[in-house]
Amino acid sequence: MKKLLIRIGIVAMLLVAMNWVYSKWFYEKDLQAHSDMVNLPRQVVADSCRIVYLGESSNRTYGWAESDQRKISDMVWAYFPNLRCGDMTKDASHAEIYYNLLKQIPKKSAVETVVVTMNLRSFDAGWIYSNLETPLQKQLVLLKDYPPLVNRFLLAFKAYPIRSEAEWDKIVNKHWKSDPIEFPYDFEWKTTNQWDMAMNRHGFVDVHGNYDQDLTILACHYIKAYAFQIKDDNPRIKDFDAIVDLCQKRGWNLIFNLLPENVDKANELVGKDLIFLMKMNRDYLVKRYGALEHVTVVDNLNLVRDVNFIDQNWTTEHYYAEGRHIVARRIALALKELYPDAFDDTCSVVADDGHFYFRDAISIDAAQPYSYTLDMPTADLHPDWEKVNVEFEVCQKDRSHEAVLAVQWYDSEENSNAIYYPIQDKITAVGQWDFVTFTLPVDSVLRSARHFKIFVYNPFAAPVSVKGLDISFRPAYMKTGVKGESDR
Repeated sequence: MKKLLIRIGIVAMLLVAMNWVYSKWFYEKDLQAHSDMVNLPRQVVADSCRIVYLGESSNRTYGWAESDQRKISDMVWAYFPNLRCGDMTKDASHAEIYYNLLKQIPKKSAVETVVVTMNLRSFDAGWIYSNLETPLQKQLVLLKDYPPLVNRFLLAFKAYPIRSEAEWDKIVNKHWKSDPIEFPYDFEWKTTNQWDMAMNRHGFVDVHGNYDQDLTILACHYIKAYAFQIKDDNPRIKDFDAIVDLCQKRGWNLIFNLLPENVDKANELVGKDLIFLMKMNRDYLVKRYGALEHVTVVDNLNLVRDVNFIDQNWTTEHYYAEGRHIVARRIALALKELYPDAFDDTCSVVADDGHFYFRDAISIDAAQPYSYTLDMPTADLHPDWEKVNVEFEVCQKDRSHEAVLAVQWYDSEENSNAIYYPIQDKITAVGQWDFVTFTLPVDSVLRSARHFKIFVYNPFAAPVSVKGLDISFRPAYMKTGVKGESDR
């Protein structure tokens, strides 16, 4: 027995010595070869950053022709010119990656606040079981909480999920076929796969009744990306919970940046049922994390219009400069609550041509039936503008109102006509703000007028409140021009 203990002791000392040698002479080389993401936390520590932004390609992607090519995080830092700030941006990242990056920051550092990207699509099976997971998980092996030599053995024996693209796709399809989607009202399709197949079979038909194959494919992409419901057992929830726990242990303030999704396109191609699921998942995240101490959820879900999404043939969170500015300002305003004396509000979001925004809230009823209004000469309509996205937020006390979105146009003698679009079937929340979005045609009838108005109209006694009227004109189809890798 004594000899056995001696042998075990010798082996243990050899392992400790081998681990020391490996750590001293070889570990750094392997980190750079297999886990170079470790340089991201090292850099923010070396720069003594007090605020750190974590994101994926949404942070750094810009359009080819843009003069302002700054990251979202750089636009945020412009509001705090005297604070040391930095970012940890890695394409295709999600909450598990963010957690492991944050763990690499020493307990004693200058970091006080972290801003973590919360991407709605990352909760979907298509992202969780993407074939990009194999290289990402490989990068995490050397960063695990084991001695470096043990991690190297794990890497050598490929202790991470290795699957072919077909195998990953099989897992994704299994979830799309079996995970239920549930509505509080009758809905024909019970799973993502059923809904996707129905859209593919019936196809997307425009307002003129014409079938469009490209838009049918895109509509199917939107269904597969957003037709799911976040539950407590979602792997991403576990990762975000871990981030919350780590930040609380380190004493860091935590801001979740819930990224904007293209709700305009989702509504235009698929409709209000998909928007309902997107809102439901947003509400789940805001409720779960928004009430925690030292945690803020910045809800940007409906903040950016279709014209500001770079990728028009896929579901991504890549924005042109105006979109990045809008997101950055919302994050900056959240950070202002923590650093009021450092906030510099000289930055401003300059709206692109054809984009009009009325921020203030107004209550409308029979006594005051009109919201803030865009009154525009038809001569100002660009020839290539064929559609207009109209988005706003509504707070209804009950569902007895009949408020509508109104488009009213006038001829040379100021005679008027109007079209009204009901909004009640697009909102379910009562006593809280909810958003609605419309995609309307810019047709020959409108162009033949002298001028036109767009506003929310409620001539009934039951009041509704309206804020953030956001009107954006765009071509029917827009080309993608992007600098930066599309990761998902």
